[in-house]
Amino acid sequence: MSFAWGDYLTVAEALVQQRGILAPEDACCRAATSRAYYAAYGAARNHARDVEGLRLAQTGDDHQRVLRHYRRAADPLHQEIGELLFRLRQARAQADYADTVPHAVPQAYAALRRARRVLMRVQALAGST
Repeated sequence: MSFAWGDYLTVAEALVQQRGILAPEDACCRAATSRAYYAAYGAARNHARDVEGLRLAQTGDDHQRVLRHYRRAADPLHQEIGELLFRLRQARAQADYADTVPHAVPQAYAALRRARRVLMRVQALAGST
């Protein structure tokens, strides 16, 4: 059975809600931002690959391939997904690699909102095919 990438969003939401309880606030928010990105990326990637025929190399380069696929598409729905993924990826990189994240809580909430929108937009694409 295939992994339900949206489940990572559930994990991200729980991390934000339980920040300071499960682990320090900064750690929970950074982890939530990262999981929100992967929830959105996994869903978008699978749709692009399985429905739209995007060829992937199964390497780290696939993140950029998926972004390009959506950002360079002609229709606004694909472009919106691409822009949301781009912003999520930037936030995820900061959360995963930066020594300091000045606004970790608002960044985590923004990541949750963006990931929800990606999942909804991918679902809309799936319904239109």
